[in-house]
Amino acid sequence: MQSVASWPSVDWTRFFLPLFLGMTLYRMSAEVIHQVEEALDEDEKELLLFLCRDVAADVVPLNVRDLLDVLRERGKLSFVSLAELLYRVRRFDLLKRVLKMDRPTAEALLRRHPHLISDYRVLLMEIGEGLDKSDVSSLIFLMRDYMGRGKIAKDKSFLDLVIELEKLNLVAPDHLDLLEKCLRNIHRIDLKTKIQKYKQSAQGVETNYVNALQASLPNLSVKDPSYNLRDSFRGELSLES
Repeated sequence: MQSVASWPSVDWTRFFLPLFLGMTLYRMSAEVIHQVEEALDEDEKELLLFLCRDVAADVVPLNVRDLLDVLRERGKLSFVSLAELLYRVRRFDLLKRVLKMDRPTAEALLRRHPHLISDYRVLLMEIGEGLDKSDVSSLIFLMRDYMGRGKIAKDKSFLDLVIELEKLNLVAPDHLDLLEKCLRNIHRIDLKTKIQKYKQSAQGVETNYVNALQASLPNLSVKDPSYNLRDSFRGELSLES
């Protein structure tokens, strides 16, 4: 008889993960939304509204409850997406209490499932977390050259600043040069480096897409797209003559 000690070890994360993934389309109840909204403080609510600006861009939710309800009605507030939101605002206690999930399990889900929140929003969140009040004050001052005086109050947060910059098309997922320049001017090279890594990652995704497209169209010339068309046209002329 084989002893228990000699049994092969089991990766329980891999065993239970399909069960969690099977709940991705499970819509959160109003009770769960109420629990989450009540447990978040004002800073966490502000962060959550910021992170989801792209997800519900056509509506202006008054509060987190409205936001989560809109996502629920649109089928975007699944078990996994709510876990992602709670993970991003660092409320691991709510992950445990509301979703019965620990942090490693949430991280495993995020590695295997498409994200609700864009890398761009996560980047800006991380930059904001790395800034102190004097840094934010300096950024607001530097942005006067581009936004004008009095556009944003001195006591506003970095997220408030970003929202105003986005409204003026001064900051976007593919337009971060101004923010990068201002971070360099206040000597936050560490945060400037985060933007550079984000850009490199985005370029890598674009390169992979182009490579995949080229592989699917092997007969096209990438260096000179008009080459084959020109030769084909000449060939038709010679046949007609």
